[in-house]
Amino acid sequence: MNYKINPYIINNAMQTKYQTICKKYLNKESLISLAKYLVANLAGGFCIGIALYNFAKVYSFPMSGINGITLLLNHFFGIKMGALSVLLNIPIILVCYRFLSKKFVIRSIGTLLMNSIIVDYVCPLLPQYTHETMLAAICTGLFLGLGYAIIFANNTSGGGFDFVTMSIRAVKPYFSIGSLTFIIAAIIITISSIAYKDSPGMIYGIIIAFICATVTDQILNKINAGKLLLIISGKYDEISDVINNDFNRSATLITGQGAYTHNDSHILMCACSDREMTEIKAKIEEIDNKAFTIILNSREVVGKGFLKENSI
Repeated sequence: MNYKINPYIINNAMQTKYQTICKKYLNKESLISLAKYLVANLAGGFCIGIALYNFAKVYSFPMSGINGITLLLNHFFGIKMGALSVLLNIPIILVCYRFLSKKFVIRSIGTLLMNSIIVDYVCPLLPQYTHETMLAAICTGLFLGLGYAIIFANNTSGGGFDFVTMSIRAVKPYFSIGSLTFIIAAIIITISSIAYKDSPGMIYGIIIAFICATVTDQILNKINAGKLLLIISGKYDEISDVINNDFNRSATLITGQGAYTHNDSHILMCACSDREMTEIKAKIEEIDNKAFTIILNSREVVGKGFLKENSI
């Protein structure tokens, strides 16, 4: 039996599919997200590339994971570090893939490729540092920590042992990224330094790992942090309207009772950024100069308008 295919139906189906793809990937939010991803990768990759090529390579600092292997093979055989990093990451990606989300792995592969290009073709254009060894170690840790913080903050990674770190954190989320990075790096550097009887190398390597881990955690905590305002005022409605309309923030109204007067009172609870806190506090002063405001530091704020809970 012969069936005729209606070309109109096929064209209509293809057009519908094309519109769906455009609506999903070419909208304003997706394009802004892509731009942030590219900028973060360029900035993070640039910092990591400088740390590895312009500092660590010059002094042959012992590094952990893929970075250490690429530096070693580059030193002896002249193999490009970026290209080698991509090759060495393939088996790690295959092993860790089942522990991580598909989106995270795809974003990380893109980050890995961009970082590799920067290390191989951009960083060689910059001068290498050849003065104080300790200052070089400190700068290596600082640039690595800054680069990784920028990348991790955008829900991606630079590959290598980052996949192992994020896989462990997916199972044990209470570990910070910096802590896991330092523990893994310190173990590898200590074992390799003992095997090669290189005490100075072990010291410099652990210093680099510690600075990198500390900088990474501090920056990530600062990015995710905010302020929590507890506002006690009789003009809570007016203050709430200002918070909603002027700052596009929401506030939760809590009903309480004064312990001394036993009068009913109302408390506004509002999460905001450091900058918004200063402006909201000024507005509260204008509305009610007798308002009682408690300002607390919040280590992390997750939810609408703040950090998104990304699945790794």
